[in-house]
Amino acid sequence: MNPEMQFSQTEPFSEVEAVKYVESLGYHSLVFDDVHETDEELHWHEFDSVAMVISGTGSFADETGAVTTVEPGCMVTAQAGWLHRTLAGTRTRVVLGTNMPYGDWSHPINKAPELQTK
Repeated sequence: MNPEMQFSQTEPFSEVEAVKYVESLGYHSLVFDDVHETDEELHWHEFDSVAMVISGTGSFADETGAVTTVEPGCMVTAQAGWLHRTLAGTRTRVVLGTNMPYGDWSHPINKAPELQTK
């Protein structure tokens, strides 16, 4: 399994525009503030997703340690199983779209790398 991630930067979009975009993909939307005082552990999720940054700034790292900075207008599209971690200092408002409704997610939501099927 080698899940992919795509990153794009456009002009900033409103929360309403982002939710409409997520829904146009047939995804379920969730809007939240993503605030991290410490680096997250490397993890993956069981769902395909698109995350759109509405406001704030931050950064994340992939499994190789490559760091990507995010700001309003950033969009990250990822397949289930993509390894990543949000880094300390991230304070963003995010519209998250997933191919699974929130109520169907298993917990913990952040899955440890060793639980990933190869």
